[in-house]
Amino acid sequence: MTGSLRGVVAAFDAIAMVAAAYTLTGGSFAHASANVVLWGSAAAAVVAALVVLVNGPALIGWLAVGYVLFAALLAPSGPTPPLALLAVAYMPILQRPSGSLGLGLAVAAAIALALGVASA
Repeated sequence: MTGSLRGVVAAFDAIAMVAAAYTLTGGSFAHASANVVLWGSAAAAVVAALVVLVNGPALIGWLAVGYVLFAALLAPSGPTPPLALLAVAYMPILQRPSGSLGLGLAVAAAIALALGVASA
């Protein structure tokens, strides 16, 4: 996949997540945990898209995917399958840290678990 196509896909994913967060929360940044999780995932999606667009540090993109995985699977508001799908959608387009998909997956999983433990 070319760099520009990866950028378009990443931008689309980020826009879709922001639109979903806006729709599901009614545009509110209220302190309800579900709203915080949705808007946090939208911010993480934008960060991951920026990493792809500017060919930034891969580790930052995988950390953002880790937050989305946390929000999808371990957040106090319960499992959210669309967020899990968003995280999976970023995995093939993000750069690999040190050229290793396994390392990227490990980073994302470690962040998701650490945030899950911290929020418990």
